[in-house]
Amino acid sequence: MTKEKIKQITVLSGKGGTGKTTISAALAQLSAPSSLMADCDVDAPNLHLLLNPKNNSSKRFLSGKLAIKDVEKCTNCGQCLEVCRFDAINTSFDIDPLHCEGCGACAWICPEKAIKMEIQPSGTIYEAETRFGPMVHAILDIGAENSGKLVSEVIQKSQVIANEHKKEVIIVDGSPGIGCPVIAALTNADLVIIVVEPTMTAIHDMIRVSELIQFFKLLTVVIINKATINTEQRERIVEFCQEEGIPIVGEVPYNLAIYKAMVKGETVLEHGISDLNEPMKEMWKKCIDLLHLKEN
Repeated sequence: MTKEKIKQITVLSGKGGTGKTTISAALAQLSAPSSLMADCDVDAPNLHLLLNPKNNSSKRFLSGKLAIKDVEKCTNCGQCLEVCRFDAINTSFDIDPLHCEGCGACAWICPEKAIKMEIQPSGTIYEAETRFGPMVHAILDIGAENSGKLVSEVIQKSQVIANEHKKEVIIVDGSPGIGCPVIAALTNADLVIIVVEPTMTAIHDMIRVSELIQFFKLLTVVIINKATINTEQRERIVEFCQEEGIPIVGEVPYNLAIYKAMVKGETVLEHGISDLNEPMKEMWKKCIDLLHLKEN
């Protein structure tokens, strides 16, 4: 593939469990060695299960503040307990970090300035290498917030590393839903792939995520996964895409061999699922044609 700038393909689903990561891993293989992979599902990452990355470096992600009490300054006046609305302060005036929302009310009201709001580590970002090329992934700490900010860090680091390694494409495996992590994963996206399965819940969430993508005016395509499990719901997807002018670049039939590939930590292409090889390659060709790229 040849191009002047790095292209970014973000894979979303709206609903979890549609096969988004399965598609992302296959695209990572098809685009190698010209690509970099980024797992932006930082709340529950699983792309590493298929790509088995070897982490070269890690960095703690700092975001969000917690109230920290200086016991020597505290006079147990109780004003912090009165203003806390999150039950983070008990009757002994100790602060529970799992309940603290970082609002700062306790620090503001404390007459002795015995409480400070301190930035806390809330996740880890990894730079890694896979059999298909470099990968950036991250995981949010248990109970931590600001997953959108962590995703933004992953996107930024991916751009830097892709430039360093002279990569042409970044494959982003996004998270389900339409919240902050998804919005952050759309940063720099040149093409968004929505993976949907023919079920009522998946279609509902596909519509929501497509509305979000349309708000940002991003080029969008759809891949129907498990396309053969419900003919009627598949037709609903086709009708919606026709009405909205969203191209369907491919359909993947339901196949138990896909799950066997996942258990072995392989992509569907590596596992040798014959009836999926050509459809996957055709999907990738259509995507790179839309981005005006050339095949390897």
